[in-house]
Amino acid sequence: MKYLPFFSSLLIVLLSCLGSQAQNTLVYGKMVNTSYVNKIEIVVDERYISGGSVQYQSTVLSDNTFAFAIQIDRPMKAKLVYSRNVAEVYLEPNDTLYIDGDANTFPYGTTYSGRSGANNVFMEEYQKQFPRNKNEFEYTQYRSGLYWFLVPPKLDDMMQRMSKDGFSNSMKLRREHRLSALQMYDQNHPGKLTKEFKKYMMDEIFYEYGYYMLCYGTIFKNKHYVTPDFFDQIADIPVQTNQIGSFYYREFLKAYVNYKYMNLYNNDVSGIINKQYELAPNYLDSWALAYFRSDIIAKALYGKKVDVILDKYNDFLLNNTYYDFNDKITIAYQKAIKYHIGSPAPKFNLLTKDGGVADLDVYKGKPVFINFWASWCHSCMKKMDKMKDLQAEMEAKGFIFLNISFDRSKESWDATIAKKGYQGVHVYLEDGVGSTMAQDYNVRALPQYYLIDKYGNFAKTPPKGDLLEMKAIMENLLR
Repeated sequence: MKYLPFFSSLLIVLLSCLGSQAQNTLVYGKMVNTSYVNKIEIVVDERYISGGSVQYQSTVLSDNTFAFAIQIDRPMKAKLVYSRNVAEVYLEPNDTLYIDGDANTFPYGTTYSGRSGANNVFMEEYQKQFPRNKNEFEYTQYRSGLYWFLVPPKLDDMMQRMSKDGFSNSMKLRREHRLSALQMYDQNHPGKLTKEFKKYMMDEIFYEYGYYMLCYGTIFKNKHYVTPDFFDQIADIPVQTNQIGSFYYREFLKAYVNYKYMNLYNNDVSGIINKQYELAPNYLDSWALAYFRSDIIAKALYGKKVDVILDKYNDFLLNNTYYDFNDKITIAYQKAIKYHIGSPAPKFNLLTKDGGVADLDVYKGKPVFINFWASWCHSCMKKMDKMKDLQAEMEAKGFIFLNISFDRSKESWDATIAKKGYQGVHVYLEDGVGSTMAQDYNVRALPQYYLIDKYGNFAKTPPKGDLLEMKAIMENLLR
């Protein structure tokens, strides 16, 4: 995350806003009872554009006031963070938002005023009325072509059991309830909601609806006998819009292009990354196209597909005119090259479960399998169970199996290893994905693993689950 200087007084922020040509949004207010923590932060998620987040930090002064000047160029949601407690706020360019909170109860009981006050009051009420499950570990993942759908438990249950007509009617009713809540608030508070906010919320509602309709029609096509005319129900939802700050819009356009591709190529996934890159201009342009293409390139690079995507990477840098997206793919490229086959693996020195030390220098002369896992990651444990016989065989020949756990507690880590009988070298990292080891090895999600050759360099890793290729590569690394 990039830290930006905070402004220690409201006056300085106001002067900065007035004197700057950038589109600054003023967020200020009071936070009482800040006895132990006198810092407050706003985190603006820019990962979909630049690959990272921007974090603004302000001191809560002795008179309980704080202030930020946030630079944004599109309507979006951001996170207001105080002492690890988070409130979601809506911001617009050249906006003002006044926040009045109590550190003892934050984010509950917080009030909003200023130009964007009503927007945030409604959004808070909307989220209470239509709560979203924020624990994505409980979501079901479904893959179609290049795209992974994420579906919360309640909607997954609906998709599993409902006929196409039943699901369609339920989703339309769901959408209308959300639209009615927005319209009713707007009628009861005339002139309070901004025009930009109403458009943002309507887009979020329609693109969320379109996203889950696409998911149902794509994933459950055979189970529920979904015919092509089912997708006529989302034909009026525009794929091209300037609402790039909307999460559901971004996910909808990726799922939509993937849906078009799978129909056009009859579910053939050979060369799918490059083909979707080439297909995208048929449906997208401007910001939407730049986002879609940069997302495809970045994900391919993080997936270690450097050779597959290199031509498109160069094409994007040469022809893209929305330069804000360039950083995302250049950062991904530098990281991919860092972990490319033959490049040196980052060094580490870690305390193991049995009191020893895991050290890449000590392991030189022996190939190493580094496995990042956690007991709450069912895919991790499934892979480890599947590899038990292969691991025993390869360990007997000199392979090192290093298991790095991101478990939430040492107790669950110990209990899982004992219950499952996992062998090899075990290390527990309390900070998980925030640890130095995770950052050095670019571990963003689990499961993740690497093969390191006997010289300490990255080796080829086969597709997950392909034990025959895994064994062949391991045998070769032992030579």
